[in-house]
Amino acid sequence: MKLSENRHTAVWMRDRVICRLFAAWCWFAVYMLTREGEFTSLSFGQDYTLAVVGLWTLANFILLTPIAVLCHPYNSDSWFLMGGATVCVWLWLYQLPANSNRYLIWLAVAVVYALFVLYFLSANEGLFRKWSPNRRVVTVVAVTGALVSCFVISVITCLRYKTFSSPNFDFGLFVNMFHNMRETGEPLVTSERDRLLSHFAVHISPIYYLLLPFYWLIPSPLTLQVGQAVALMLGIIPVLLLAKHFKLSPWATLGVSLLYAFYPALSTGCFYDIHENCFLPLFLLLTFYFFETERTIPMFLSAICVLGVKEDAAIYLIIFALYAILSRKKYLRGGALLLLAAWWFYEAGELLEKYGLGMMVNRFDNLIYDREDGLLGAIKTALVNPGYLLTQLFTTGKTTWEKIAYFCQMLLPLGLLPFCSKKASRWLLAAPLLINLLTYYQYQYDIGFQYHFGIAAFLIYAVIVNLPELSPNWRRSLLGAGLAFCFSLYLVSVVPTFNSYVTRWEDGKETYLRMEEILDTVPEDASVNCSTFLLAHIADRNEIYEIGYHDNKPDVDYVVIDARYSDWKQKANAYLTQGYEITFSEPGKIVILQKQT
Repeated sequence: MKLSENRHTAVWMRDRVICRLFAAWCWFAVYMLTREGEFTSLSFGQDYTLAVVGLWTLANFILLTPIAVLCHPYNSDSWFLMGGATVCVWLWLYQLPANSNRYLIWLAVAVVYALFVLYFLSANEGLFRKWSPNRRVVTVVAVTGALVSCFVISVITCLRYKTFSSPNFDFGLFVNMFHNMRETGEPLVTSERDRLLSHFAVHISPIYYLLLPFYWLIPSPLTLQVGQAVALMLGIIPVLLLAKHFKLSPWATLGVSLLYAFYPALSTGCFYDIHENCFLPLFLLLTFYFFETERTIPMFLSAICVLGVKEDAAIYLIIFALYAILSRKKYLRGGALLLLAAWWFYEAGELLEKYGLGMMVNRFDNLIYDREDGLLGAIKTALVNPGYLLTQLFTTGKTTWEKIAYFCQMLLPLGLLPFCSKKASRWLLAAPLLINLLTYYQYQYDIGFQYHFGIAAFLIYAVIVNLPELSPNWRRSLLGAGLAFCFSLYLVSVVPTFNSYVTRWEDGKETYLRMEEILDTVPEDASVNCSTFLLAHIADRNEIYEIGYHDNKPDVDYVVIDARYSDWKQKANAYLTQGYEITFSEPGKIVILQKQT
């Protein structure tokens, strides 16, 4: 009799009744979202009266109550609410139209969802404290998450290529480069600057040689796309090592690992095909780990790998060296790292000026008064006029909210944890974010591009460093909120892209396979001028150019034009008047012209 009374007392407590009512309404909302129509329309669901809504909610409440009685030792009502809210969020964000407002709608939905998550974690605090996964389970789940993310990224990027959606800039040129690397060992490319030159004349990125053995074994553009995803997700290893070093609890370790695996900015940063930046998270996080464990030689080896990613990667190491000196008082190792990074940054700039095309500083023209100063001009501006610097922080050339949206997309999925420290010097770990916020180059503050991989590594590291200093309640709340924002943003930014490319491939598979057959007829030893979206598919040759940059020069054997676009006749006519003849033409697919001798 006493047990029965306890059951009924627990089930009919005010908080649980209110929670169950909300849960009952959430499951009604789930039903509504499965109906035809768009929830973003005001007319959606207006055929239901308030009385019907009340009856549905009451019916769900009655159905949930017996379960609550049976599971009285646990706060099952919070699970009902969490389940209903999660399904609602999934359906809302999954059905969200791909328009310019989708990230603002995500923000509204995610804020509310985060509140539900916080309530759920608070209501089940005792349960989570009582049951904690062991390290093996955490590792398996973390690695599985990384593998799932790797698979999703690989499918999206491979289907970009297979559906002829990857342009010369920035994929076809890398296919051409890897072809030459496989043949000669040199990173030569013709389609990058419309002439034969080393890619290192544009960006010094010897890190690409790590992928060369795999490309040598499987010489396919798909190898590069998958290689990018693998390199990125290998970063889960130092994340787990860092979590272990800082003695994070199993739940915290699991949370941080899932944040890394499904951090939207890492996945979406791959959606414009392979870039050398994909190696930054792995080698930066390894550098951080070896620094923390005081393993000097491995730390410097990892740092050298970071420097091999790109000439401007030295900036990341300079920031980390300053953190090591100012925040951690590691003067010797921090000073040595600072000298190494500063020396290489200077040398790389000199090499590019002397033998290459110079360092790309135009992306920071808004901060450089005298062009001859290069990036030092931006540093000078920061020192002599910090007020001006603040005017550039969240403004853009178009006077939009893009930078604020970018800030939210980078920080909210981490629960703002990179800033949760009493030590102001630790905020240096968030300083790399300024690199993308202080420019007017729009791609740097767009998570759809690769410019934030290094920033992501710093932010994840800051999360791991800050977590042990927080109280259990704050740690649980911020990490839980971060996961809510993370997975909801993943639903908005990654899942629709995955579905879009799968659908595109399934709908046009025969067309794409036919286009591949047509392109295979172009001789491998011929020089080619090619449309941008076709170029990657025939870039495994010594000489290939992009039509948009070759100025209709009659110096190639073949001209290959993408006939899916209306301007193909204009492009063909420019060569027909110069002694070329159409040797193949298939409407809506490809036109091939050959130079007549």
